[in-house]
Amino acid sequence: MSDESTAAVEKKILVVDDDRHCRDGLRDSLLGAGYSVETAADSREAIEKVKARLFEVAIIDLDLPPVLGIATSGWELVRIFRDINPAITVIVVGAEEDKQVKVRVAQLKVSEFLEKPISPARLKTIVRTL
Repeated sequence: MSDESTAAVEKKILVVDDDRHCRDGLRDSLLGAGYSVETAADSREAIEKVKARLFEVAIIDLDLPPVLGIATSGWELVRIFRDINPAITVIVVGAEEDKQVKVRVAQLKVSEFLEKPISPARLKTIVRTL
């Protein structure tokens, strides 16, 4: 096994996206690169998983639906994840990048913002270099 493959297997990633097609596509792409990947369809499921397991990377969709009538944005999820695991590396995903997104990325020390549709090759490159 190469050093790159060994590093990939050791990196645990959580993909949070309510769109099953996007979530499964990202999971499959990262699994194909040798990473350990779990997914969550909403903020409640994501928080439960982050509490139960140590992830090195979280990929969070900014546009998440309310759960049990409570709206939790992707930005709020970044804060919650950091409270639980301050060392987690966060990549946020959204429809488009604007000035406010850039400000939030800087404020929350997000490692990367990816605009949808996401290039699986670019995502794997980013995760590999984190």
